[in-house]
Amino acid sequence: MNLDRTIYRACRTAAGTIATATVVLVLGLSGLNAADAAEVAIVIDDVRSSDGVLRVQILSATADGREGEAVAGLVLPPALPQTRATLHDLESGRYLARVHHDLDGDGEMATNLVGMPQEPWGVSNDARGRFGPPLVVDMIVDVGADGGLLRMTLVH
Repeated sequence: MNLDRTIYRACRTAAGTIATATVVLVLGLSGLNAADAAEVAIVIDDVRSSDGVLRVQILSATADGREGEAVAGLVLPPALPQTRATLHDLESGRYLARVHHDLDGDGEMATNLVGMPQEPWGVSNDARGRFGPPLVVDMIVDVGADGGLLRMTLVH
């Protein structure tokens, strides 16, 4: 199962020491210049285990509040109680993020018999749904030329 599908399932199914990882993001955007580039901090709170990896997906958001294309995927070593990363050269715009703490490192979200996640997960803005997944519009963060913050708290 690929990263997109794993994180999608993790976020759709649900009803200390700070480590910093720096990730260089290559978007392949023609016309992106230094004036358009921004740094975005990724902060994952309530990390309770150093087992496995944190799989993060960053997506663009459309003007009408829907998911756009994936622009970055990160695999980070978990640090307790908070893990941080920085995306460089991200174009200004609207984005959302998802994280799955893959505790056993198998690349898939562990679920119970009814499909509820058995591994920690989270989404930007700590959006939560009622009897289903969070709304995409609640996860969207605006990133300006001065950068932005995509913060998520893991749901255990």
